[in-house]
Amino acid sequence: MRDGQAPEHPVYWPRIKVILDGIMERWKARWGREPYPGIHEYAWDTSQQLAAAVLSGYRAIEPGVPGRETHLVRSLMRGVGNFGKMPLQGPYLPVAEIDEIVAWMDAGMPEGPAEDAKEGG
Repeated sequence: MRDGQAPEHPVYWPRIKVILDGIMERWKARWGREPYPGIHEYAWDTSQQLAAAVLSGYRAIEPGVPGRETHLVRSLMRGVGNFGKMPLQGPYLPVAEIDEIVAWMDAGMPEGPAEDAKEGG
């Protein structure tokens, strides 16, 4: 997959969870502490929790809004309003992983098989 393009395979929730959990683990390793709830934390146990999440006062994912235009993706790509790119002060997600998140949202946020959690789907 080239940056900015949809992955060639379906993307399911287990892969999205791996991506988001991974960025938070790298954040914790970099900063040597747990994130402050609601400020740095970009981790959800279920796709339903993510679908209902509010980030910096905005819904993370709004029904009917293309994935690339959601608050979640905009915050991961460049930041929104007075809030910088997330997770705050990095490390940040590679564009290819953001593209996977976008593809998953644009496909209707499918749950999919658990074996899809491995790196790269």
